[in-house]
Parts: sequence; structure tokens; C-alpha cells
Amino acid sequence: MSGRWLDLLIGALEIVLAVTVLRHLWRFRRDFPWLIALTAFFLLRGADRIAIAFLDREPEAVGLLIDALLVGVLVLLLVSMERVVGGLELALDEAELRRREYHRALIDYRTLVRHRLANPITAIAGSARALKELGIRDERVRSELLDIIQTEAERLETTSLDPNGQLNPEERDLDPRPRVTPDERRHDDDCPDARDASAGRR
Repeated sequence: MSGRWLDLLIGALEIVLAVTVLRHLWRFRRDFPWLIALTAFFLLRGADRIAIAFLDREPEAVGLLIDALLVGVLVLLLVSMERVVGGLELALDEAELRRREYHRALIDYRTLVRHRLANPITAIAGSARALKELGIRDERVRSELLDIIQTEAERLETTSLDPNGQLNPEERDLDPRPRVTPDERRHDDDCPDARDASAGRR
């Protein structure tokens, strides 16, 4: 009795696996036809398991069909192995390019933030230090330092750190937005003018 329930469980799991593969990998059927054969194999294998659980024997026709599908899957895998390996290598290369591109954009963004915040923060800190440590009593000088602090604080409030915002002329060498698609990278590599225009828009 326990063997029958085990067959039912395994058969159901194989059918669920086949349905899951169809659901998520159907769009790759033209590039990897062995996926269809493998899915059909698991469907029939699951149905065969369930039939064995109820009939206590394997239907001969189903067994032959399963064997034929298994041979088909193996043949298709052998024939398309080079394409499968090539696809995996391409996916890994693309993932590495994305990682490097995000890392480069992050470095540029950090440089952009430091550039935009450094001057006002330095001015505020210097003015505050002068007021505190030098004991300046000249009201005109004190007023000028306080004006600097206020002006630079207001400048900080309006400073944009958006990587998609427009770059200042001294920031044109920075590109804080990652170019994540191959077409975008190819377009920027082939068209320096387009890259400069894109940076100008940001």
C-alpha cells in the first residue's frame, strides 16, 4: 500500500514539474527544443507512475513512449549542448558586464555627490570654525561669515543629487547612470556625440 502512495506522490510531483517548466520556460522552446521533449517525458512519466499505482503494472504502450521520449531528450541534448553552453556563457558574460557597469556608475555617482557637496560643506565648516575658534569681534566680518553659512546652507538645500539630472560642465566626464542594456552600451560606444548629448540632458 505504501508503494502505491509513493508512486502517486512521485507521479504527481513529476507532472507538477512538467507544468512548471512549461509555464516558465515555454518562451525558450525554439532555442532549446529539448525542453519540450523533457517536459513531455516528465508528463508521461508522471502519468505512468499514477497508472502503476492504480493498475499495479505499467501500460506497455506508455512504457515504450516514455523510452522513446527519453532517447529523444538525450539526442536533442547532445545535438544542442554547444548552444546550451554558449547561452550560459553569454548569460554569465552579460551578468558580469552589468556588475561592472553598476560598479562604474556607483563610483561616478559618489564622485558627483562629493563634488556637489564638498564646496558648500567646506565653506560652512570653515566659517563656523572661524567664528568659534578665532573669536572674531568685528561685526562686519562676523556678518560676512554668517552670510556665507546661510548662503551655502541654502545652496545645499537646492543641490540635486539625482543621477539623471543635468551635469555641470566640470562634471561632463562623469556618467552616474548605468547603461544596463547591450543596445544602450553599443549605441554609446559607437556614437560618442550621442553619449555627450545624453550626459548633457542628464
